[in-house]
Amino acid sequence: MGSFKLGKLTLRSLFSKPVTVRYPYERRTQPPETRGHVKNNVEDCIFCGMCQRACPVGAIAVDRKAGNWEIDPFRCISCKYCVRECPKNCLEMDVEFTHCATEMSVTVEHKDMPAPAAKKPAAKAGAAAGAAARPKPKLTPEQEARVAEARKKAAAKKAAAAKAAKEE
Repeated sequence: MGSFKLGKLTLRSLFSKPVTVRYPYERRTQPPETRGHVKNNVEDCIFCGMCQRACPVGAIAVDRKAGNWEIDPFRCISCKYCVRECPKNCLEMDVEFTHCATEMSVTVEHKDMPAPAAKKPAAKAGAAAGAAARPKPKLTPEQEARVAEARKKAAAKKAAAAKAAKEE
């Protein structure tokens, strides 16, 4: 009985197309859900660092001031956490895998960042005046009692520290 199964398998493989491909010369097309390596569209990136915080192995480094986005492709585990966390959707998983290399290197993407705008002194004074004009929230009697007690404790602690410093 087993020889019939083996004969059927042998005849089918003789007259059908081979399953394998000649790899260096021919490549299979990968399905779209394949997780290859991370690609970044730097022009859309705001360098918020969410991808860096989401990466479980620390393969991504973001430097907002310099405008650099770095990824270590040999450390990346292709988990796609960074792609999900990106608020601008500038990260994507490419279907191609990380290529073989003789030396491990880091991929750096650079974007020229605009210089920070100089703040006007009048704007600072206006912001301070706006903060002072804000009404204080009303406290409940229990909260007022806690605040008063905390102030008394702080004053007693300060007086004790001053007394100790005076004695020395």
